Amino acid sequence: MTTTAQAGANAAPAAGPAPTWPADWDRVLDTAIHTWGGKWDTSRVQQLYLVRYGRRLYREDARAFLSRRAHQGVLRLHNQPHARFYTLNSRKDGRS
Repeated sequence: MTTTAQAGANAAPAAGPAPTWPADWDRVLDTAIHTWGGKWDTSRVQQLYLVRYGRRLYREDARAFLSRRAHQGVLRLHNQPHARFYTLNSRKDGRS
């Protein structure tokens, strides 16, 4: 015998609204990468976001921002066995 409460228990929760990013986030991230240089990983992006906006950024979102910059040719991915990080791509044509 199945009750309505049990039948609805496995239903996925309704999706909430998509997160909204601050309008200046892309500019802030690009400026930081160009100004400070060095190795950029998800934790560094999360720290920048926390300091700038006073709230946390999910690791998955930080990874997506870095990946998008790499696909645009701004950053170069360094995928090592125990570390993944990005550096500023110094080539003018954007290729790695």
